[in-house]
Amino acid sequence: MHIGGPLGGIVPMSKIPALSIDFESFQKEGFLLGHASVLSIPENFPMVEYLEHLFEFTSLESCGKCFPCRIGSTRGKEMIQGARLNGKKMDRALFNDLLETMEIGSLCALGGGLPLGVKNALQYFGDELNEHFKA
Repeated sequence: MHIGGPLGGIVPMSKIPALSIDFESFQKEGFLLGHASVLSIPENFPMVEYLEHLFEFTSLESCGKCFPCRIGSTRGKEMIQGARLNGKKMDRALFNDLLETMEIGSLCALGGGLPLGVKNALQYFGDELNEHFKA
């Protein structure tokens, strides 16, 4: 489930019982409640495709004022598309650096918030996503 809108947390079903609809319980478990919207991601929908969508959304919505959001979201989308469509394995260190740069360097919550959901996906759906990264 993706709770909190595009900048919220990607929450595996196993973590739902530990959460109540409040900011504190989400923060304690490493997620972000955001505006509390709930999006159910079908089990058979590839997480890599969903992450591509999040980067694309951010790249389209970016105001372009800061480089980390404008360039980072576009580059993230390109990296994921290359892995998903062309089998080009991503460099995990480079991808993590991209997320950190966006999180720390973005001027607003759009670019700064995207990395949390992506990190949640990498943590809880790593088995599915690892095939898209270099060994």
